Amino acid sequence: MTKAKKGAQRDTAPEAMLAVVLKDVVKKANIDPKLVEDVCIGNVLQPGAGAHTSRMAMFLAGLPDTSSLQAVNRQCSSGLQAVVNIANSIRSR
Repeated sequence: MTKAKKGAQRDTAPEAMLAVVLKDVVKKANIDPKLVEDVCIGNVLQPGAGAHTSRMAMFLAGLPDTSSLQAVNRQCSSGLQAVVNIANSIRSR
């Protein structure tokens, strides 16, 4: 979406971009946002592993404050690691 602070989204806050994604995921899954218990976000190079901006995005997307958040920053494959973490959580229940 942006690279080296160039491109159309260069001035858009990470939480604003992520909020749109989270809203769309909830909409496409056709679930009540109040049922979301866990969120795992993969990111790279955000301060604090992106936990603060990811939490704000959750609120902007309408997810409840009772939902937990895990931010993953692996430099590479952060998004894939987030998917694996959630899949393993579902599988272990």
